[in-house]
Amino acid sequence: MAMSSVILNQTWDFAGVDPGAFGEFVFKTGLPLSVATFLYQRGMRLPEEAMRHMSPSLTCLGDPWLMKDMDKAVSRLVKAVSLGEKVAVFGDYDADGVTSSVVLSRFLKEIGLETMVYIPHRELEGYGLNREAIRYLKAEGCRLLVTVDCGVANVDEVEFARSIGMDVIITDHHESPEILPRCEALINPKRPDCPFPFKELAGVGVIFYLVRALRTRLRQLGHWSTGAPPNLKAYLDLVALGTVTDMVPLLGDNRTLVRVGLEVISRGSRPGIVALKEVSRVGGDVNATDLAFRLGPRINAAGRMAHAQEAFELLATDDIGQAEARAQGLNRLNQERQVQERAILKDALSLIEKQGERAAYVLASPNWKRGIVGIVASKLMDQVGRPVILLERDGDMAIGSGRCPDGLNLYEILSACSGYLDRFGGHRAAAGMRLTVKNLEVFAEALDKTVASILRGHDVQPRLKIDGYASLAEFTDPAVANLFEILEPFGAGYQPPLFAIQDFSLRGASVVGKGHLKLLLNPVTAAANGGPMRPVEVMAWGQGDKRALPWNDLELACIPCFNTWQGRKTLQLRLKDARTRR
Repeated sequence: MAMSSVILNQTWDFAGVDPGAFGEFVFKTGLPLSVATFLYQRGMRLPEEAMRHMSPSLTCLGDPWLMKDMDKAVSRLVKAVSLGEKVAVFGDYDADGVTSSVVLSRFLKEIGLETMVYIPHRELEGYGLNREAIRYLKAEGCRLLVTVDCGVANVDEVEFARSIGMDVIITDHHESPEILPRCEALINPKRPDCPFPFKELAGVGVIFYLVRALRTRLRQLGHWSTGAPPNLKAYLDLVALGTVTDMVPLLGDNRTLVRVGLEVISRGSRPGIVALKEVSRVGGDVNATDLAFRLGPRINAAGRMAHAQEAFELLATDDIGQAEARAQGLNRLNQERQVQERAILKDALSLIEKQGERAAYVLASPNWKRGIVGIVASKLMDQVGRPVILLERDGDMAIGSGRCPDGLNLYEILSACSGYLDRFGGHRAAAGMRLTVKNLEVFAEALDKTVASILRGHDVQPRLKIDGYASLAEFTDPAVANLFEILEPFGAGYQPPLFAIQDFSLRGASVVGKGHLKLLLNPVTAAANGGPMRPVEVMAWGQGDKRALPWNDLELACIPCFNTWQGRKTLQLRLKDARTRR
């Protein structure tokens, strides 16, 4: 019988371990039990994997030449350099596409190429390549077109570009369809025939690998015989921003790119990011949460509410005055986005209530803005624990986005229902699509049946995933706190540690700020380092009404995190849930 959860009303699901293998892992790594438990639960079962994870280095990044077609892409770009060709960079309108466009266009300019950047308007042109844009770029003198964060599904559009005399290089990271475009090179780690071992790069990560390989080839050819080649580390602020915002797993190469990129951002040299930090009220050292929930949404607001070119210009400019003005503009767009998002969420919740219990939800309205529905779909998915698709009805068409919970693959689900869709693309967690309004009802039924068949016999109620039990006394050890800081950044695909804690006695409970609960706990077991026992602070945001609970009779699910006050960083615990003790 499940014990009562007093905050989330969810069953706690403890991850299992092989006691023998885990014991050997702890012994060989010499890590504190809580840290070892976290790493083991995140898939690092060998001591060398754990050590490499805790000390990420740019020297450990994967070899870009292992990517299918990398040599072809580099050779074509080297040819462009030798001929002095004008190159078009075609990006996506989200933060990943914008940062990708800035990285590639700036690097191409550094190596002497004239470059045009084209980012389509989300509502007027939609996602990916389109013929009108290709015609325009050809008329502007571009002989080579390079896509970033898009293109893998644009078979017809690439064929059209070839027919009017343009060469095309595709760089993408979305799921590959069965039929791929014919082009000079197609770089995508998710190609079935791509041997590159790490498959989860964001679009900006793929571009960074292309730039790495191109710089290597040009250096071999003596391109910088009279000077130093560009410093690629300087681009990692953009790589980190695009990677975190695109919600790819922060493991492997992504972890390395983001860790180093956060260091570059914190030093604050790029005018656009300096200005963005200012309007986002982000100061000092920047973390992945700042990118995901402060900087990233303002970059995305441009494409959602107006045109992503605004965000591109912000990140591409070297003028701090222009950067400050553009950052203020994006901040205003983000505020407008928040207002519309709340209205759409309210409408969508009403529609879900009318539909009742379903395996998946397809909701549409002519009053919703397609640039915002994806964010709302994500929030609804978190609430209902089911795939959610939200669409803007625009005349005879319905266009929008979907989100999918862990354990399901939205791209595969949509593939099974593709007969009702005019177009779709994405990956396992998120996807975009368009279809005719007349197909809405049959598509919704097909989607519901497809998901229901996958879920049949499975418990899909939300469950709180606990890494294991941890001793409160461990968190009084500064060495343990240092290790948890090393384990950052956390994010998509690499969730922060969540431990159950029993060995405490309540020292005090108070309500602080605007209804937040602060608990002060005393460990009841000896400190891990043999030092003096000191209380541990636990914060429960928005839970001030639970101050009078019998905390000594509960066990707590807590996330170790850091609080910075007056320049001093300390480890504290954030309360996620609590339940009656076993």
